[in-house]
Amino acid sequence: MTRAAGSEERDVQPWWSWRWLPFWAAFAAALALRLVHLGLRPLHHDEGVNAWFLLDLLRGDGYVYNPESFHGPFLYFFGWLPLRLLGQSEVALRLPVALASALMVPMLLPLRRRLGVAGITGTAWLLALSPSLVYYGRDLIHETYLVAFTLALVVSVSLYLETRRDSHLALAAACLGLLLTVKETAVLTLAGLLAAAALARPPLALPSRRALFRAALCLAAPYVLLFTSFFTHPQGLADSFLGLLPWAQKGIEGTGHEKPWEYFLRLLLRFEPAVLVGAAFGGWIAVRRRDRFGVFCAAWTAAMLVLYSAIPYKTPWLALSIVLPAALTAGVLFREAASRPTPGWARGGRIAVCVLALGWSAWRAADASLRRYDDPRLDLAYVQTQREALDLVAFVHGVAERSPKGKDLDLKVFMPHRWPLPWYFRDFAHAGYWREVPPDPDGDVLIFASDQEGELRPLLRERYSRHPFPFRPGVSVVVYVNERVRESSSPL
Repeated sequence: MTRAAGSEERDVQPWWSWRWLPFWAAFAAALALRLVHLGLRPLHHDEGVNAWFLLDLLRGDGYVYNPESFHGPFLYFFGWLPLRLLGQSEVALRLPVALASALMVPMLLPLRRRLGVAGITGTAWLLALSPSLVYYGRDLIHETYLVAFTLALVVSVSLYLETRRDSHLALAAACLGLLLTVKETAVLTLAGLLAAAALARPPLALPSRRALFRAALCLAAPYVLLFTSFFTHPQGLADSFLGLLPWAQKGIEGTGHEKPWEYFLRLLLRFEPAVLVGAAFGGWIAVRRRDRFGVFCAAWTAAMLVLYSAIPYKTPWLALSIVLPAALTAGVLFREAASRPTPGWARGGRIAVCVLALGWSAWRAADASLRRYDDPRLDLAYVQTQREALDLVAFVHGVAERSPKGKDLDLKVFMPHRWPLPWYFRDFAHAGYWREVPPDPDGDVLIFASDQEGELRPLLRERYSRHPFPFRPGVSVVVYVNERVRESSSPL
């Protein structure tokens, strides 16, 4: 047994002891940063699409996996119940994602034999305060679930390697099955994990046939149930494999999301320097001490960075798959720093550095998620809907409230990229959406992109008042209110 491994065994304490108080404080911080003002920022394009699928499920219209354009089914089936119980709101939409993001902290507990109290606590604080994890842990997108199930898979495999219990193997298989239902990029995650495992060479033992059969069932159950929409759409199972082809093509071609190879490295340096520096030192220590788990995490980090950097298609939320293993690698540094006997002044200096680094991460996370969430200069705010778009929504709802027609207004939206407006106007019975301006565009309320105004105005036969609003960076919209609507209502 290596020196590091021996220190891990001696460092294990019951998770309810006082030494774990900083760990649980990290969990509290994770919850606070993800739940406070959860409905503050407007839904962006992808959230609007996902919210509409959830509405279809809520209305009883069902869900069918589309391998061409949208990701896996887990987000929709998992998000249905909170929306049903809490009502149709942005908070209800995002709550399951926020909780999944925060629960990654207690999910670390089974790794305490690998990283000890200090390592697990340090990793917990890095995950809790990560600006990237916080920002996207408040969005209705798939990426948070992807990294949460990845962590669950690594933890359960680690437990199996420690105990050789068939139940832990079955748990790992179930986590893998769920991971594959989240998003097609799960195959990249698996490639990174396998490459890291090959380098770390963990001790392996072939399970019994009975254990393998049970594991196969645990893997297949969530995969088959979700992709077939609980056996109502059998074609979804075949589509789950066919869907890998168009997404592989998009990754290679970029499809408008091309970035240079160093994009993720620059993003991490800008938002995750504490995680990145900790991972660099933790990986170096792991290699020197031949710590298999540390080497695995370091190799996993490097593999994910290389894989995502090599693909032209890049969006900032993909960085979460790099942040997770980097934070675990940094846990090796925290473990070693706590285990070495040092003078009081040196220990105080280390604590001060950690407090400053984590304090900066907390400030950066709060600033990005609660203040500058729609600032186009903020790299995390990727085509984020601007906060002023909520003024547009309030304005149209105000028109409906003042009109005798109410939400039976003839609302027409002419925009190539209309999301998330269908979510905000979901209660308007006569809302219609067009990518292009039709020959007869007249209605009670018209919404269109400002660059379509020259095309629209010559086609209008009725009188309208004009009201411009910002929508997203580089895109503004104009609301036309029919004068007959204004005349039949009180002044706007």
